[in-house]
Amino acid sequence: KGVGRPPAMGFNTWNSFRCDINERRIRSVADALVSNGLADAGYRYVVIDDCWMERRDKAGEIVPFASKFPSGMRALGDYIHERGLLFGIYSN
Repeated sequence: KGVGRPPAMGFNTWNSFRCDINERRIRSVADALVSNGLADAGYRYVVIDDCWMERRDKAGEIVPFASKFPSGMRALGDYIHERGLLFGIYSN
């Protein structure tokens, strides 16, 4: 009984930062979702939307901007997951 499940809720970088993103800023967003109680209210996703990818290598693998994400995307995803959040990423 009651209403259906809530939609996927969270933070998408494009809406606030456009291309002005980096690892420090994304970590701050994840921390804010938790510390402000938004994660407990259902805001679980941290989504990086565009401007994180520098290029594709010869094998077709995506290469992030090392200057923006010096620890790498795996480390950033681990940081987000350690806070109980989900990590989403857009690519083309």
